Amino acid sequence: MLAPVLGLYLPIAGCEAAFVGFVSNPGGGLSVSGTVSIVEVGFVRDVTGSQITVTTVTFLNPGTASTITFCGNQSKSFPMNQFVRADFSTGVLCSALVVVVVIAT
Repeated sequence: MLAPVLGLYLPIAGCEAAFVGFVSNPGGGLSVSGTVSIVEVGFVRDVTGSQITVTTVTFLNPGTASTITFCGNQSKSFPMNQFVRADFSTGVLCSALVVVVVIAT
């Protein structure tokens, strides 16, 4: 099946640059958990120049920290100094939040 796909791009490659890329897990579901230490709402620009609201959250665990940027203003979903689990799908500029669970400690 790969040969017919490459066959379509080979004639193009002689005249112009051609790119064929494969992604093994596009937008796969992921989880992160930890104590919420930083929540920042900001903006990024997409490829068309449109402004997108994003929320960057830092999760602390003993000896490590993870920072994830979520699409939209998700600040109310992440209570400070609470241990939470966030399920999300990865994206190019930001990740789509699926669910946040506050875990009682």
